[in-house]
Amino acid sequence: MANQWNYVQDGQSVGPIPEEQLKALLAAGRLSWEDLVWCDGMTAWTAAREVPALAPPLREPPPLLIQLDEPAGRVPPSNPYAPPPATLPAAVPLEVVEALRQTKPWARLLAVLGFIGIGFMVLASLVMLAVGSSLGHGLPRGFGVGMMLVYLFMAGLQLPAALFLNRYASRIGDLLSSQAPGDLQEALVAQKSFWRYLGILTLIVLCLYVVLIAFAVASAGILRGMR
Repeated sequence: MANQWNYVQDGQSVGPIPEEQLKALLAAGRLSWEDLVWCDGMTAWTAAREVPALAPPLREPPPLLIQLDEPAGRVPPSNPYAPPPATLPAAVPLEVVEALRQTKPWARLLAVLGFIGIGFMVLASLVMLAVGSSLGHGLPRGFGVGMMLVYLFMAGLQLPAALFLNRYASRIGDLLSSQAPGDLQEALVAQKSFWRYLGILTLIVLCLYVVLIAFAVASAGILRGMR
């Protein structure tokens, strides 16, 4: 069975593809012999020209040009049309890709459960509005509208967390397909957004608890003084 190869082009990792297809890309010039390639059994990414199995075609040596010695102290002019040196990013380590592959199903599951919970909250808000309208004579005025707004507010708080988790799972999917450092960065940015939102929300809730406790203590002191 022919080896399956991966290659890096324009900063993106592509593959695996059969060895015959890789040789065809090299022969057609669609892949440079300087591009990095890798297959099972290799310890590191290597330029295609340095892999014996790919065997770049032999070329005739260029004609010998006689160059006059430059005067001492004179720096040869640089070629303004020379392309800048290419710097290809290293591929994401397989251990990192595997860890994120195992994380993706859980992130997607929590995102889906979050969307389901939001749907139930929106449905509950409509039920509260209907109950308040039909039984308005036995309930405080504005009870249905108030409960509807409470449920909608809770759904709004949960929505960003579910969106960030879903984006995190999607970016992991992109990374599994390309194994490119750029997709890894996008996945980590989505994860950072989720934890930042969760941290801010936790701080707000704790502050509300402190305010409510202080209000309860102050109210108890006022009622005790009135007696």
